[in-house]
Amino acid sequence: MNTEAIQIELDKLDSRQKSVLLLTYGHQLTVMARDAYEFQGPGVNKPRLLRDANEILHRVFQALRELETQADEFFSLQGIAHWISCDEKEGDIVYASKQAFSRALQKCNT
Repeated sequence: MNTEAIQIELDKLDSRQKSVLLLTYGHQLTVMARDAYEFQGPGVNKPRLLRDANEILHRVFQALRELETQADEFFSLQGIAHWISCDEKEGDIVYASKQAFSRALQKCNT
């Protein structure tokens, strides 16, 4: 999914549904980011994946704050599709983020 396709999905939803979808996406992204961990060890093999996931979650939490507080401006929410799509990124985060969003859509559409 690219930015436009993700934005179309978000535009279909009311504020409450957007919040639930973003919460579900955030959880799914943390699941996908676990791939960065060293197998059965305390370390990290893919620090870039963890960093990129953290940056996306930073934006997701701000977008959720805007939704839940009914903010006057939705700066973070307006750009969230871009962050989720990772259209300008490379590496493991692209698959992880898109897979997390697809799983979130499936969970929220059931």
